[in-house]
Amino acid sequence: MIYRKAGEIVPVPLENVMGGEGTVMMEKLLMAPEEMLGKGRAYVRHTLNPGVSIGQHKHENEMESMVIVSGRAVHVINGETQHLAAGDIIAAMPGDTHGIACEGEEPLVLIAQVLYQ
Repeated sequence: MIYRKAGEIVPVPLENVMGGEGTVMMEKLLMAPEEMLGKGRAYVRHTLNPGVSIGQHKHENEMESMVIVSGRAVHVINGETQHLAAGDIIAAMPGDTHGIACEGEEPLVLIAQVLYQ
C-alpha cells in the first residue's frame, strides 16, 4: 500500500518545461518507476499559472494521460488545438506530439500520468 498525506507532497518549480514558458509547479504523487510497478515514469500534479506552458514534445514508446482538475487549458496535439476545462481528459499516444498552456486568469491544475508502451 502507498499512503501519502497532502502535506508530504512537496511542490518543485520547473522552469521552461519542454521549452515552454514560465515555471510549472510539479508535485510527484507517486515515485516513479518504483511506485508505478516499473510501468511508468510519472504520476504528477502540475500547476500552471496564467502565461505558463509546457512546450511541444513527442512521446516515444510511452503514452501520457492528463486530467484537468481546475482551470482552463489550450492543448495542441499533432497540430490540432483543443480547449480543455475541469473534468476533461486527453491521452497522447506513442508517436504523438503535444503541448499544453494555461488559458485564462485562473491557474491550470492537471494530473498527468506517463506509462511505458
